[in-house]
Amino acid sequence: MIRGKKVDLVALTMDYLHLYHRWFNDPEVTDMLGGLKLPFSEGKEREWIERQLTEKEDNRAFTVLTKKGKPIGNIGFNHIDYRNKHATVGIALGEKDYWDKGYGGDALVTLMRFGFEELGMHKIELEVSPINKRAIACYKKCGFVLEGCGREHDFYRGRYTDILRMGILKNEWETIYRKEELVRARK
Repeated sequence: MIRGKKVDLVALTMDYLHLYHRWFNDPEVTDMLGGLKLPFSEGKEREWIERQLTEKEDNRAFTVLTKKGKPIGNIGFNHIDYRNKHATVGIALGEKDYWDKGYGGDALVTLMRFGFEELGMHKIELEVSPINKRAIACYKKCGFVLEGCGREHDFYRGRYTDILRMGILKNEWETIYRKEELVRARK
């Protein structure tokens, strides 16, 4: 278990298969995730979980739990490059009652801490649609900076849209979060 302030990150488990299936078949949840959005069966979700649990070490997926133990989404590294020491983040909060309440941001900060401190990453990055203002605001608040734009990268709602690339370096993360820890320690 990886502990955050508002959430904990735990390994994927078949115990939550029905939740994962519901979340990733909800168009409102998957709308801004990128990629093809087709409904899929519980069996396909089971296969995905099994691959996450058995495949090589370049993926790390977690279930996001509230401090009361309620599963509310998934987060993880979709790709980890150990040689160059960078990782790509993916996040989806499936329980919409927890949107805009700081749970996603805390899950992201918790995953970044794991990536920088435990996995030894130098950089953590992500891609986001410029339409997804809520996610962009969250990422900026967590310390991510805009690095570039992939023009007409995704086909979304009948037209091509750009994709923004954002990232945070380990020294940037340390500057932000070490200051926060010092302030908390002084109180």
